[in-house]
Amino acid sequence: MSAQNDVTVENPSVVKPDLVWGPLRLGLGGNRLAGPDSFGPPRDEAEGRRAVHLACDSGVAVIDTADCYGPYWSERVIGEALSPRDSRPIVATKVGVVRDASGGWAVEAHPESLARAAEGSLRRLKLEAVDVLQLHHPSSRVPLEDQVGALQDIRRRGLARHVGLCNVTLEQLRRAEREGPVVSVQNHLHARRVTPDDLRLVEYCKDRGIAVMAYQPFAEGALLTDPRVLRAAERKGVSAAQVALGVLLDLGDHVVPIPGSGSARHVRANVDAVANHLGLADGAFRPTPTDAENL
Repeated sequence: MSAQNDVTVENPSVVKPDLVWGPLRLGLGGNRLAGPDSFGPPRDEAEGRRAVHLACDSGVAVIDTADCYGPYWSERVIGEALSPRDSRPIVATKVGVVRDASGGWAVEAHPESLARAAEGSLRRLKLEAVDVLQLHHPSSRVPLEDQVGALQDIRRRGLARHVGLCNVTLEQLRRAEREGPVVSVQNHLHARRVTPDDLRLVEYCKDRGIAVMAYQPFAEGALLTDPRVLRAAERKGVSAAQVALGVLLDLGDHVVPIPGSGSARHVRANVDAVANHLGLADGAFRPTPTDAENL
């Protein structure tokens, strides 16, 4: 049931046995494969497809998107880019968030709407089943168990191989697991935003064999000009991106940063940063339960 069976997993114990990640612990976030603020069509659709192709050729672990990116544009670009390929990374998409005519965001996670959204995602991605179907954001208006149960029903129908969650707490993850297996958690995680609660969630996921996908690992670019990051990069003779990604990679081999990119140039820079990672987060920079909030 894996997307790609000819790769070596760094540590098979931290992923479900039938979910095989690419060899590079990096993802491609699909939010920038749509227009500005993930709304409207991409400025250069062909460049977006080149970014996807390069990510595939570089061995990234996962390509992540959502039906609300565009809406629909990101999934279309990815579907067009992947459809002629014989092999591909894991493909994950998110449902449960919608956009209005002005580009605003709203959570819409009623079970029937999640089912419709998943069916639309498959058409755009040109897949019979998505590898990981994720709840984009828990709704406060619908019991979490109903939301996760809807995704598990979609999985049982054969439209998704696995279920994942986004933007959840440890308590929500534990509740969700009662409805069925969860293979991934995707939360906002970066070097200046790793709280003790985040670390407890990361450790729980490691113990449970759940992958952690860290979105916006550069804090929308802010970390690349952050004085602490720049000083660490200068001290080690590496790029700021290597330091920022290194902090996350050092949290555990189940953690996969997924920076968004709509260009092959950015994909190449991120791939190089991860490929050259040599344990760059030293004691002064690695988050701990006591100092994480001060990073």
